[in-house]
Amino acid sequence: MTGRRDVDLGLQKLREAQGLIEAAHRAQSQATDSLQRALKDALNGELTKLPADAPPPSEHRRTHKPGRPPKIASDPELQAFIAARIDRMTFVQIAKEVASVFPPARRVGKSAIHAWWQRNRREDHP
Repeated sequence: MTGRRDVDLGLQKLREAQGLIEAAHRAQSQATDSLQRALKDALNGELTKLPADAPPPSEHRRTHKPGRPPKIASDPELQAFIAARIDRMTFVQIAKEVASVFPPARRVGKSAIHAWWQRNRREDHP
């Protein structure tokens, strides 16, 4: 009879444990639902509202491009110098010519020349 009593006790303990597990699942589900509602309310509420004194959207910010502008594109003299040589010299040769004529702050390398040429080449530059 001891074996039967042990089995019954074991089954009872399993049922109790199963009940605890189900209660924990319900509590976890309720906590998850509550947290999701709170986050949704926060995102749809105060977090997305602008202060009353916020300035209007800025044209500068709308058109802003990160980084600094390319040297060649922003220096017409350098651009004309390179354009005059682009059909007759290699990018390396042009870079050396630029280095011999322009001060260090206005110098560009072969990669910058190539990038500028790729963006600006015309149909007559295959």
